[in-house]
Amino acid sequence: MSSDEKAEKLNWSDVPVPQSTISVYEAIHRRRGAWKLQDRAVPRKVVQRLLDTAVWAPNHRMTEPWRFVVMEKDSPLRQRLGQLVHDTMLAELDEARADGYRAKVVDPPVVTYVYSLHGPDEFVAKENYASVVMAIQNMALAGVAEGLAVTLETGKVTRVPGLAGLFEAGGDWDMVGMLAIGYPDEPSASSRTPAEHFVTWG
Repeated sequence: MSSDEKAEKLNWSDVPVPQSTISVYEAIHRRRGAWKLQDRAVPRKVVQRLLDTAVWAPNHRMTEPWRFVVMEKDSPLRQRLGQLVHDTMLAELDEARADGYRAKVVDPPVVTYVYSLHGPDEFVAKENYASVVMAIQNMALAGVAEGLAVTLETGKVTRVPGLAGLFEAGGDWDMVGMLAIGYPDEPSASSRTPAEHFVTWG
C-alpha cells in the first residue's frame, strides 16, 4: 500500500504486544548501537514489529510524517544503493575508503532509510522531524527486546546525491538517517553523566 493511501486506524488495544521479560527502563539503559553485526538474517516479521512500534511515537498534529525504505540483504535495491554510494565516494576518496562506505550500506542484515515529511512550513517540519526521531527511538528500544542493535547513521551515506531518485522519495521528504539493524557481534558498553548534572529544579 502506498504511504499516501488511507489505512484503517488501530487503537492501542488492537495492537498485538509481543511477550518480553525486558522492562521499558531496562530497554532504555541497555540500548546501544553496534557497528559489528552478526552475519545472521533478521526475520521480516521481527523487522515489522520494530516498524509497528515506530508509528506509535508522539505526533502532535497526527501528521504521521515517518517514511521508511527497508532493504533486506542482497536485495536489488540494496545492490544499487551500494553502487551509488561507492561511486559517489570514489569521486572524493580512494578505492579502499569508497569500498568501506559501500560496506556500510550492503553488509548489515537490514538497512532502513528514514525520512520525515516536511509539511507546509518550517514549524511543522521541525515537529515532524522530532516525531520521526522519537519513532527511531521506539524501534531501537523494541530492538533491545528482540536482541537486536538498531544503529543510527547520519553521515555521508545519508547525503549521497541521487538517493531520493533511487528510493522514489517524494519531494516533501526530508532525510533523517539510515538504520543498520542486526544482531550485535561486539560487547555492549557505554556510560553517561548522571541527569542531576543537567537539571535545574524550579
